[in-house]
Amino acid sequence: MSSKYRKSSKFVENKKMLFIKPPKNTAHKGDNMSMNTLPDNFILQGGKYKIQGVLGQGGFGITYLAQQVMLGRTVAVKEFFMRDLCNRDAVTFRVSVGATGSEALVNRFKDKFLKEARLIAGMGDRHIVRIHDIFEENGTAYYVMEHISGGSLDSLVRKGTLKEMDALRITKEIGEALGYVHSRNVLHLDVKPSNILFRPNGEAVLIDFGISKRYDEEGEETSGSPAAISKGYAPIEQYNHSLHNFSPATDVYSLGATMFKMLTGNTPPEATLLLDEDFPHCPVGVSPQIWKAVEKAMRPSRKQRFQTVAEFINAFGGVTPKRQAARITTELDEETKALDAPPEKIALRESFRKYTVNGVSFEMILVHPGKFAMGATSEMKNPWDDECPEHLVTITKPYYLGKTVVTQALWKAVMGNNPAHYNGKTFWNSIMGTEAKQNCDNKPVESVSWKDCKVFIDKLNALTGLTFRLPTEAEWEFAARGGNKSRHFQFSGSNNLNEVAWYDKNSGKNTQDVATKLPNELGLYDMSGNVYEWCEDWYGLYDASEQTDPIGPANGLYRIARGGSWRITPRRARSSHRSYDLPDRRDNSLGFRLAL
Repeated sequence: MSSKYRKSSKFVENKKMLFIKPPKNTAHKGDNMSMNTLPDNFILQGGKYKIQGVLGQGGFGITYLAQQVMLGRTVAVKEFFMRDLCNRDAVTFRVSVGATGSEALVNRFKDKFLKEARLIAGMGDRHIVRIHDIFEENGTAYYVMEHISGGSLDSLVRKGTLKEMDALRITKEIGEALGYVHSRNVLHLDVKPSNILFRPNGEAVLIDFGISKRYDEEGEETSGSPAAISKGYAPIEQYNHSLHNFSPATDVYSLGATMFKMLTGNTPPEATLLLDEDFPHCPVGVSPQIWKAVEKAMRPSRKQRFQTVAEFINAFGGVTPKRQAARITTELDEETKALDAPPEKIALRESFRKYTVNGVSFEMILVHPGKFAMGATSEMKNPWDDECPEHLVTITKPYYLGKTVVTQALWKAVMGNNPAHYNGKTFWNSIMGTEAKQNCDNKPVESVSWKDCKVFIDKLNALTGLTFRLPTEAEWEFAARGGNKSRHFQFSGSNNLNEVAWYDKNSGKNTQDVATKLPNELGLYDMSGNVYEWCEDWYGLYDASEQTDPIGPANGLYRIARGGSWRITPRRARSSHRSYDLPDRRDNSLGFRLAL
């Protein structure tokens, strides 16, 4: 075995803690002008953001430390600036294209920069960097993201190898992020230690989607990126530019290479070398089972690797690594305890699942357990009496919730009929028995009673062998508020109802296709507006006592329905608003969302 890849004795003896205290301010101050950057205290968006320093600069952009003034929040602002082609005016700081004839090239890359921002903003996994804002100003483009202050994995591994349990945890967390990315038919294509950062609580976060590629449902490439190679982390197909078809195994290679770096302290061998050379032997102190999984993940042949991130992670066995960073609040401690427990003894619980029934696919999003204030919290303006009192609720188990409400297409695939009122058929279609001119398959199924939903679920479970159900009212509200990622919006995903919901002012007095407004923090669509959603619970009044996994009253007259509909006012679209109806009532504003 080459000594280049042997774990040295100094690394075997190195027992440094995984999470080091980050410096108080890692931004460079005072010398911004020498870097052709914005100066400290520069104002963006009419005073919304104030630049405080430079965090880093690359060939295509500059990342600043900034303050979101009104919220008093520290953020990172990324500016599009092609170092070799862009200039900045020394007085106005406006960006222009310096090289004659390069305008089209610069504009093409600026458009890609904005597409990258929108792509990340649409991601709903906790281990993917969060985007707060996107805008154009000063002749260029910007996006605002969370400031992740715990340092990078690259900085960490420069200090020595990581303990196996720490490497496993980081790999699993980034694996969760990649699993979500792949569920959106996207390849990241640049997983490496410098693109993995840590939040103060130790969570690993995946950043930089600059060379990612998107694919259609058939796996054909729909968006391209400039060819880029991170030596040691890129598989052979990136060298050969053979990325025209969607294959998560490409990112599996890079994740395996990142784990190689964590366990050995050495840069992984280039993929071209692995074509002719044996894979390095298992280092001292690393479990053979773990090393075998890394070796398979990094095989030159894409077909011989693990085909999904979940396969790679599950190859580790039943190891359950625990986060070692200091807890920062009581709520975080409770959440982390719940997440550290292996749910249903599954080594990796995917953040996203896709199912197909009789040719119709639907998606389910993982909701992690946590604690939240349910009911008339301070952001919920003008609440009704039955939203009070506000009370603490703890959800102890992870669950999946439908990315959208059940569509007409899915109902037809399971039940063979379509009860929806807004099914595209006109009066004459109904009279003559002809087909509707409008395809409403992607609209919510409505005009279904609570009892109808239970019949549908029973049949779906018989078809799939799974245990789908309706969510409890507490599960529904926790998810609508954004779960553990909640930004405390009044509506599900925003304080601007028009961004996230179809309601009386914009619906055209009709239901609309699902997932055509913005999702909430978890990636769930239409939890405000479009159709009310039946829940499992009987309706009953709240009390102030703290509750764990509440399921509502033991009996009652009405069943809960939540979320508002296409015909409601904003007050009824708030995430805390409660509605209810008789279990056998059908209405063209009543639908449902699956839980699992």
